Amino acid sequence: MNEKSIEIVVVQNQADFDEVMKIRRKVFVEEQKIPEEKEFDGNDFVSTHILAKIDGVGVGTMRIRYFADFTKFERMAVLRGFRKTSVSDKIMNKGFDFVARKGYRQVYGMCKKELLDRWGACGYQRIEGAPVLKHNGMELIPIKRELPKNGKALHICSHPELLTAREDAWDDVWAEVSDVNLIKIAGLKNKLSSEK
Repeated sequence: MNEKSIEIVVVQNQADFDEVMKIRRKVFVEEQKIPEEKEFDGNDFVSTHILAKIDGVGVGTMRIRYFADFTKFERMAVLRGFRKTSVSDKIMNKGFDFVARKGYRQVYGMCKKELLDRWGACGYQRIEGAPVLKHNGMELIPIKRELPKNGKALHICSHPELLTAREDAWDDVWAEVSDVNLIKIAGLKNKLSSEK
């Protein structure tokens, strides 16, 4: 597998959403024997989904949910043949970039006890004092990661074009908004210069 052929996207359409569901069904329902009614829930319709594709085919996914001052990364699933690659790291990094751009500074997650070192390498720390969850035959440890402040984070005073843009298309809009503002600033400078 060529690392450059891994495409990581924020799900924007039904076809990609269907790929996410297929991956999770394969990993969680078929492999891990989690009942379908526990794996798929209403949160799927109010979350952001990250999808990893190779040659246009989904190979990994993660779901992001939003709370007041933190996000929760969950339902990370990578197909068996891609688990010892960089797919999970690329999904996670896309998630970090995405939520930081939305202004979030904390990410919450849960991992199997035996994977604490693995997620520690991604910058997560165990949340001391937080209760451990026993779920679907697994012991899950609460973990968190602090994110640096993103200079382009969206906020209530961001340009309306940015706040109405399609999710994850902010850089395209940012360039347009910045160009318009630069033109306005140049116009003001010219006007002030001519008034002297």
